[in-house]
Amino acid sequence: MSFKKLFYAFLAGILGVFAFAPFSLKFLIFVSYSYLIYILIHKKSHQIKEVFAWGFGHWGFGMSWIIVSVYYYGQTSIAMSLIIYLLLITILTLVFTCPLLLISYINNTTNIDNKVLKILFVSSSLMLSEISREYLLNGVPWLIPGNIYLDTISQNIYPILGASFTSFVIYILCSYLVFSIKNRKINILGLGIILLSIFPQQPQQENGELLISIIQPSTDPFQKYESNYFSFIENNLIKLINKTSKDSQLVVLPEAELPYPINNNRFKTFVDKTGVADKLVLGAWFLEESILFNTIYVPNKNLLYKKTHLVPFGEYIPFVASLRGIITFFDLPMSNVAFGPPNQGNLRLFNGYSASTPICFDIAFPNSVRKMNKSSDFIINISNDTWFGSSIGPHHHLSMSRIRAIENNRWLIRATNDGFSAIISNKGTVVDKLNKGVKSILEGHITPINKRSFYNSYGYLISTSLSLLFFLSSILYLLCFRIKK
Repeated sequence: MSFKKLFYAFLAGILGVFAFAPFSLKFLIFVSYSYLIYILIHKKSHQIKEVFAWGFGHWGFGMSWIIVSVYYYGQTSIAMSLIIYLLLITILTLVFTCPLLLISYINNTTNIDNKVLKILFVSSSLMLSEISREYLLNGVPWLIPGNIYLDTISQNIYPILGASFTSFVIYILCSYLVFSIKNRKINILGLGIILLSIFPQQPQQENGELLISIIQPSTDPFQKYESNYFSFIENNLIKLINKTSKDSQLVVLPEAELPYPINNNRFKTFVDKTGVADKLVLGAWFLEESILFNTIYVPNKNLLYKKTHLVPFGEYIPFVASLRGIITFFDLPMSNVAFGPPNQGNLRLFNGYSASTPICFDIAFPNSVRKMNKSSDFIINISNDTWFGSSIGPHHHLSMSRIRAIENNRWLIRATNDGFSAIISNKGTVVDKLNKGVKSILEGHITPINKRSFYNSYGYLISTSLSLLFFLSSILYLLCFRIKK
């Protein structure tokens, strides 16, 4: 097999990532997935190698922020960082891309001649594979194709059927193109629908009711856990807090900015120094029977939420016993965090308002965020995106926050250590934000909403049901075909 074909598959996988922020060349997701489907349907020889090459390119570029965490913040050699990075990308490709070869097997075995059935089978298989990302390997719901519809007219599907259903639409359109192109003729209808689906939508101007303040401290993550640096962190936060409006009803600090836990005596002293303990919400470490949790904490009510979805090679380390002591990063106090329990309640804040509080990586999990917002009034999403460095990670993360706001019909307060902090309306509009590396406060208004969207009530029900129906129908067709033979 020529190296050229492997390179084309690898390049097609990479191209799909350019459909996401910050590039937002949305049509490239259709190029990328159409090429993958073409390999699965029309290629027989060396198919496994090409599918792997596509997945390696897609996950390798799309999850490239992992190497930033391991290399820059782990302070380890580039060789060791590359080994860990390549291992992770290989695992992601094997778990989430290579199983798609089942599509090829069933297609070749059944010889399905009905084009509509073929399209539905391929689309439903891809959809089921996508849904598995929320559960396998502790969950990696990154690079979801439907996310590219943000800021297009198709984002209006989000509050009804969720971003997952828009992925289903993308899979159907790509499958339609692949099955319809004959003799290299361009399918005008398919291309027309694609162009219409990504037609830009102007952001809706929104005005909120309640004044809130967000603190973005932008301290140096390299020095955070060095001795005596905590004094600089405390003083920096207090200076920023002192600049907030006295009329602000909520002051939000980002994820685990303080280098010591809630249980430490310094923590209470710091909270008292802020002068806003009655309206403060902040990310903080919490020690419980020598177990470390990443939490969001409300001091005046002594309420907290423990993060449930942890970042691999960031908060917990696979094969931790073997890696600790080898790499400095894995000896830091926050690199062995415990998973919080599922189904935690929302936090009660001022005036009886209830807030859902997904922390950092939590926001990437649509179903978890949906469950959190069954009875909330708004969302507070704290994050520490310093671990992304200047990679594409912070852009992806902000987009996911916006999508969760649209899906659940909730305003969202996003507080990060060094950007992007933002106030996001229930329509996904970024009302205001602070860019990466900026040390400042962000003040603006939000509107509490307790009306549930259709998606918030029913979630994946429609897209999952349709996917299972089409997939099982195809399997049944296969069994009937074999019986007839």
